[in-house]
Parts: sequence; structure tokens; C-alpha cells
Amino acid sequence: MKMAVIACEVMRYELEMLCAGMQEAPSLHFLRQGLHDTPKLLRKEVQATIARVEEEHPELTRIVLGYGLCGKGLEGVTAGRCELVIPRVHDCIPLLIGSVSAHREAHGRECGTYWFSPGWLTWSVIPYLDNRTVRLAHYVEKYGKDRADLLMQMEDGVLTNYTRACLIQWPGLGEAYREQAAEAARRSNLPLETMEGAPGYLAELLSGSWDETRFVRIPTGHTVCQSMDAEEVIVPGEPAQG
Repeated sequence: MKMAVIACEVMRYELEMLCAGMQEAPSLHFLRQGLHDTPKLLRKEVQATIARVEEEHPELTRIVLGYGLCGKGLEGVTAGRCELVIPRVHDCIPLLIGSVSAHREAHGRECGTYWFSPGWLTWSVIPYLDNRTVRLAHYVEKYGKDRADLLMQMEDGVLTNYTRACLIQWPGLGEAYREQAAEAARRSNLPLETMEGAPGYLAELLSGSWDETRFVRIPTGHTVCQSMDAEEVIVPGEPAQG
């Protein structure tokens, strides 16, 4: 079986670590973090990357997407020649901590969790992780004092519903980022906790052996569609038009 993986760079460290231990690892293609904030842009970038990978690698039969539904950002995506394989998740957290059930359990204990991971801390474009004094000075210079104060209030409002930050630590990865996570949590005025990550879900994503309860297979030429069943998350849609 010939396959490639297209994934968010938030999971780059974990995927590269797993691939390093494989005899025949798939090719990895990463897209920048933050695209999920604009679902239409995420859809456009994923679709363009699928087309490019299919063209450059005619030997491929499957493309695995290292994404969840991501705010419907994958809806409508299709492949012209390959089968698509996608984890049945809404976002990347279950992939990093090992399962949907582990995520559900963590959410039940503390629903207001802002998750950190090595990739998130490296590539995040969230502005409040930058030094607050520097940001305020930049805003004042660019927009004036009143507008700068408003922008800072808007940034602070992003965190209103969060009660803690939590660093996902994979063996060999998370500990090196603890200091950075502590600083990000401090700037966010959130207490920092840690949770051990688990490679099971991502390892299965790379393995080519996909449990149908955890992954959906989209036939060639069909679109990705959101399921109305909360457990399914993603289902094959109709054949793509044109």
C-alpha cells in the first residue's frame, strides 16, 4: 500500500517521531498551524495539497488527513485519484492524547481547558503568547492609545471561558517544552497542569490498519461530509461535482 499523510504542523513532532521508528514510513506533508481559524482557507489549502501530492506521487493509492473536522474545514474536500482516510474527531486533541474517550473524560473533569502541545507552542499564532508590554506598545504605535486598549481587552476576552492550561507531554517530547508552557500559561493568567500524551491514535493513523469506529474512508471522487451522528463525526458525501 502506498500512502501519504497531509497534516497540521501542530502534530509534526509527534508524527515525525513515530515515522522515525517505522520501516516503511509514509511521506509527510504539513500545512501551517492556524488554518482551522478560517475553515474556508483550510479547505482550500488541504484541497490544493491533495491535488499536488496526487500529481507528484502517481504511485499513491491513499492519502491520510491528519486533521479532524476542524470547524467544518474539511467539508467538501475530495481526492481525484486516491482514497482519503480521516480520523473521526473534531480537532487534534484526541489524536495527541490517544482517543476520543480520553478527551471526553478530560473535558468532563475540566471543561475549560486550553491545551498546549510542543507543536502548538512552536507554531501558534495566538497573539497573547507574545510579551504583553511589547504588544501594547506595538498597538499604541500603530493604532493609538484608545484603539490599543480595545485590542488588548479583546485579546483578554478570548480566555474568559478557560480555567486552566494543560500541556500534553509525550515521552521524549513534552518535558522540553514545560518552561515555555509555563510562561504561556502565566501570560494567559491560567494555572498550568500536564497530561501524558498517548501515541495510539496517531500510530494507527500511520499504520494503514484503520478501525472503522476511529477512521472514515472516503472513496475516490467523493466528498468529506459532517455526520449528524455525534460518534461518526465524518462520513463520505456525494461524488464531487465537475
